[in-house]
Amino acid sequence: MDKITVYTDGSALNNGSPESGCGWACKLIYGSRELMKSGGDKGKTNNVMEMTAVLQAMRAITDKSIPVEVFSDSKYVVETLNGNYQIKKNVELWQELMAEKEKFADIRFIWVKGHDKDRHNIEVDKMAVMEARKV
Repeated sequence: MDKITVYTDGSALNNGSPESGCGWACKLIYGSRELMKSGGDKGKTNNVMEMTAVLQAMRAITDKSIPVEVFSDSKYVVETLNGNYQIKKNVELWQELMAEKEKFADIRFIWVKGHDKDRHNIEVDKMAVMEARKV
C-alpha cells in the first residue's frame, strides 16, 4: 500500500526573543513525488516552529485516507502527538494539531535523531534555518 512520508523541522535563532528569526520546513514524499514547504515568523520558540512544521505538513495532505509517517527530530512534538507527554504550553496550537491529526485514517509520528545522517532531516533543517534567517 502507498504511504506518504513526511519530514519536519523548526528553527528559532534566538529562541523566544521578540526579534528572533524563526522558520519551519516540511518535506512530503509520495512515490516519486516530493514537495517542500516552508515559512518564517518572528519571536516564536523552537517548539512552536517544530509544531508549525507538522501542522503545515498535515494540512498539505489532501487525501487523509493514505497512511502517513511523520518524522521529526523534536521529542516534544512526537511524544505529545503520540499521547506520552501532557500539553502544558502552546495549548491553542496543540488543539489545532490534534484536530488535524484526527482527520487521518492512519498517521504515525516517529522521532529521528537531528543533524545526523538522515538526508531528508538535514534538508528540512537547512530550509527551516534559511527561513529563520530571512525574517
